[in-house]
Amino acid sequence: MGYYLAIWSVVTYVEKRVKTKIDYVDLEKEIGFSLAHIRDIFAKQTGQPLSAYILERKIANAAFEISHTKETLLAIAQKYGFGNPDTFTRAFHRIIGLTPSAFRKKKISVGRIKLCVGVYSVGFTPAEIRHMKGLDANE
Repeated sequence: MGYYLAIWSVVTYVEKRVKTKIDYVDLEKEIGFSLAHIRDIFAKQTGQPLSAYILERKIANAAFEISHTKETLLAIAQKYGFGNPDTFTRAFHRIIGLTPSAFRKKKISVGRIKLCVGVYSVGFTPAEIRHMKGLDANE
């Protein structure tokens, strides 16, 4: 089973704190490994750097709020720790393939996905992201 419990713990830690700045010292205490080791096993086990995972989770949750609330894009960006709206827009576009305003105009629904065993949250499947980015045109 390897590092399954450590990965599960990281995923649940991030989900509980997706609207806050991730405290890496607290993460180390909760997981029981150094941050360097956590980053290493997370990347090896998931194929994705921890920082990229955290950013994707923030963007997925922000996308949910964009599609299900009338809250301003600036307020949503700030809620997820983006102090600069341009930074939020660039990150959102890089991950989703659309700007936040285009995403809202298209009224795209955000579903529920399985992050790991027993942990579900809002998000997109890889196929949905490819579709939004227009990468599935040849399929």
